[in-house]
Amino acid sequence: MKTIKISSGILLLMLYLLQVSCSSDPIETLPPSVRHTSAEIEIEEMSLSSAYFKTATEASIAKTTTCEMTAFQEVLKKNFEMLIQDPTFDLQLAFYLRDLHHKYVTHYIGPNYYGIDGQFNQLAKKRLRELKKFWELDRQIYLNGQHTATLQDFRYLADMIESFDRSVRNAKEAEMKARHILNYSESSEQIPENHFFALEAFTSSNGLMVISDGILELLEQSGVPGEIAFSGLLAHEWWHQAQFEFQHVWEGDYFESRNPELLKELEADFAAAYFLVHKKGATYNWKRIDSFFEMSFNSGDCLIDSPGHHGTPAQRLQAARNGAELAESEKSKGKPQSAAAIHKAFLESL
Repeated sequence: MKTIKISSGILLLMLYLLQVSCSSDPIETLPPSVRHTSAEIEIEEMSLSSAYFKTATEASIAKTTTCEMTAFQEVLKKNFEMLIQDPTFDLQLAFYLRDLHHKYVTHYIGPNYYGIDGQFNQLAKKRLRELKKFWELDRQIYLNGQHTATLQDFRYLADMIESFDRSVRNAKEAEMKARHILNYSESSEQIPENHFFALEAFTSSNGLMVISDGILELLEQSGVPGEIAFSGLLAHEWWHQAQFEFQHVWEGDYFESRNPELLKELEADFAAAYFLVHKKGATYNWKRIDSFFEMSFNSGDCLIDSPGHHGTPAQRLQAARNGAELAESEKSKGKPQSAAAIHKAFLESL
């Protein structure tokens, strides 16, 4: 197998997908079926040894001695180590499938389920209904689930390849490539079952939100109950939709900060906690919100010099606490504050 060289940015993305929710760049809205779309999957020629991977990772952590790895980071690291230690591991194939899956879930419109077995389907309906009433945004918002099972299904995989891999010319070639990948994966316990292949939680300006099985499963393994993880991620991503809606009004506030993206992430933690505690929101008591605080802390990262830095564990925990305390202070009031008022309250809490 070729040795693979990966940029430090990609390395940190693999191990520290700690920006468990993030705002993606605006994407073009496509027709309901992705079957006939065409977009090139761009995978750089890369081939890197796991020894280099570990060295780069440890060096990054060493730069921030005041910030320790969280339980979630440890679980994430263990998950990726399981992948790269698989005897059949092929990094080029791993990134091919990951990028393919990202494009598919970004453009997919159709039936959905949430959680490996659809265990969060009813919760998703409930929380989406609550969030729509809580902050009435003037946009169509929809939620896609992301599942490794999709990559194990011949029909779905062939569809993805035909739609997004420009190296194939027709459906027949896509089916041949899908069969080849699935035959190869039969000898692997990690490809594509590893959570790396469905490890996304993000939102886009066209109203799309994505929550993957992988991020939910790993958060549960780190000690966060599944219902808390799903509700917290959903509320966090919903606030990013509010940021898209009011971006022309709020943009100046963000760019006054040295790191505008960091500010947006901390604000999403603040707003999510406000919704979860508020009596017109998810009505979490303090025992349940403590689990969300744990999730916020675990979602922090120590890579303060990275462009993808979303806040240290302490910063994310404090933002969530501030939002929860604001909601708790309003128990005597009925109606939640407007999105604009929450934005102002967050800035004042800094």
